[in-house]
Amino acid sequence: MTIDSDVAEKPYYSTRTAAKLLNVSLGTVQKMVERGELGAWKTNGGHRRIHKETVHNLLATRVGKEVPASVHELDLVVFHPNHQEAQRIHTQLSKWGLPLKSVVVEDVIDTIIASVSSHPRVVLYYVEEVNPEEMARIEKLQQFFASQRVVFAVITSRRSFEGVTDALQHRGIMVFLKTPTLEEVKGFLRAQLMMNGRTAG
Repeated sequence: MTIDSDVAEKPYYSTRTAAKLLNVSLGTVQKMVERGELGAWKTNGGHRRIHKETVHNLLATRVGKEVPASVHELDLVVFHPNHQEAQRIHTQLSKWGLPLKSVVVEDVIDTIIASVSSHPRVVLYYVEEVNPEEMARIEKLQQFFASQRVVFAVITSRRSFEGVTDALQHRGIMVFLKTPTLEEVKGFLRAQLMMNGRTAG
């Protein structure tokens, strides 16, 4: 089966694509998500996204291949340049009660250092505006984290969401809207933890 090149670059599948790959119905995919067999989260628009790795892991077990365990000493690095906002995000993460090791940093260099030393599963990078300089930085970060097998995603404000999404969609980068509760990010992280075999109650 051939998959659209844009889809191939993204860290997730739509429910429809996951169903095609697994050779099951849309309803079956939804049930698999509810049973915890597939890691998934919902976008702000209510669309379900299935994490690629959980689909591939399931396909591998069907054909009897062993799926290698990935080693992650840290699950999450969050970059935000504003100290108050960084602290707010850190407080919010601790309230979620997820079995999550995380660090919130306020400097791009610290983001890379934390990622190299601890090899997180996910890096969330705050962007307010995508100008040429920021785009060049994002492209370098995406390439670096892809080489480290780390999921790189972007958080932005409601005011900037449309522009940032338009600028980054061709790069296959997830863009999350920074809401007061960051609920979409919570669902995304829950899916990541599910792939590691650690789910929150």
